[in-house]
Amino acid sequence: MLELVVLRALVGRIPLVARLISIVFILATTIGLIIHFIEPDVFPTWFDAVWWALVTVSTVGYGDFVPVTTIGRVLGIILIFSGVGFMTLFVTSLAAKTISTVNAFREGMLTFMGDGHVIIIGWNERSRHAIENLQKVKPKSSIVLIDDTLQELPQGLRHIHFVRGNSSEDATLKQANIGLASSVLITAQHQGSEFSSDAHSILSTLAVKSQHPEVYTIVEVLTTEQIANAKRAGADEIVESTTLTGSVLINSLLYHHMSDVLDDLLTFNERTQLTFSPIVEEHVNKTFAALLIELYNGGDLLIGVKRSEEVLLHPPHDTVIQQGDLLILINRLHASTIK
Repeated sequence: MLELVVLRALVGRIPLVARLISIVFILATTIGLIIHFIEPDVFPTWFDAVWWALVTVSTVGYGDFVPVTTIGRVLGIILIFSGVGFMTLFVTSLAAKTISTVNAFREGMLTFMGDGHVIIIGWNERSRHAIENLQKVKPKSSIVLIDDTLQELPQGLRHIHFVRGNSSEDATLKQANIGLASSVLITAQHQGSEFSSDAHSILSTLAVKSQHPEVYTIVEVLTTEQIANAKRAGADEIVESTTLTGSVLINSLLYHHMSDVLDDLLTFNERTQLTFSPIVEEHVNKTFAALLIELYNGGDLLIGVKRSEEVLLHPPHDTVIQQGDLLILINRLHASTIK
């Protein structure tokens, strides 16, 4: 009795499609062996008999082998009726499985199996903008979107893996394969108070860093008071969106249409792009002024230097470029350079 229970449990773990295929092969092989011995002249080899049985059970019926005895034809009838039932069940099961998988993907229930991907947490206009520009600059990049407010993947998004769930829960992050992600962007949710939104972002940061401490994590916060907490949670980069928006507004108020300049500077297109660029050996020990002229002649505009955690925008002309510096450039791009 125990052996029967164990056997049923093991069989129950095998997918239905695999079980149907196994049953068809066992049935065809068994009847093929029987008819090989019953009609050795018509089916001279075991393979010929099994071939005829498989063709018959699949209801294809090539007619290259035909049983001549009554017993052989009865076996053929059994195969035909068995084939109609099993093949119909096989096709419907395969279709149901396919539809179920597609629905699970759309509804964010499938686990992402890739690596080196970017995880974006929270669905809003900022995350939409980030996805669109990331796909524009790096079309081959893999992106996973995590959100617990969406019922299914938003229309218009292509080549995006959607995970529905709370980003502060380990199960949701594992479903997004956080352990193999290259970077994570946590956007602020403008629902409820700014404090609760930042609290959720910080909690998500803690969960991300507990699963993958090395992953580069960018966190958007709404209040200045929570920047320190975001740093304690392990955020590698913090974007205070309220301050950024306020700065754009006040600059536009003081200098009309300044927002157009900033928008053009930060928009990813085929003309210009604001980037960090590592220095090469011949850049070391050159002055900022000399390197600015050299790069400008090559089509790039040098506007500053990032030295460790310090950003030097428009530094003195005699500032010496040091090993390990990053150049802040406005690159002139062409369509062929965007990959």
